[in-house]
Amino acid sequence: MSGCVLDTDVVIAALDRADAHHLAAAKALRVMIDEEIPLRLSLINYAETLVRPAETQAALRTAIEAIHALGIQLSVPTPVIARDAARLRALHISLADGFALATARARGATVASFDRRVRRAIQSAGMELAPALG
Repeated sequence: MSGCVLDTDVVIAALDRADAHHLAAAKALRVMIDEEIPLRLSLINYAETLVRPAETQAALRTAIEAIHALGIQLSVPTPVIARDAARLRALHISLADGFALATARARGATVASFDRRVRRAIQSAGMELAPALG
């Protein structure tokens, strides 16, 4: 596998100590960083991650700096990824979740997500959940 694509919920949980999944997200990211697994985030999911922090300039700056400090690489969607994301909507996931899965499929990567629907879609699409979240 070529890295791990992070779903929005994992990044949000890692950044927000009040999130119910914060400890699990922090632990999973720590494991993947220690194992030198490249972490990737679609620009679509990046934007989704920044919605709440964008309410204030200070929170937005902090979130951007944290994502950078974690070494998360931003992936620009291609037309092929966009078409695949649209097709993945048939698995009853959001378009943003479709971009996470399509990005992972295009890169031969695993997916990190806490969302049950996304996890079912990962399995239905013949993809792999990140072992650190398994």
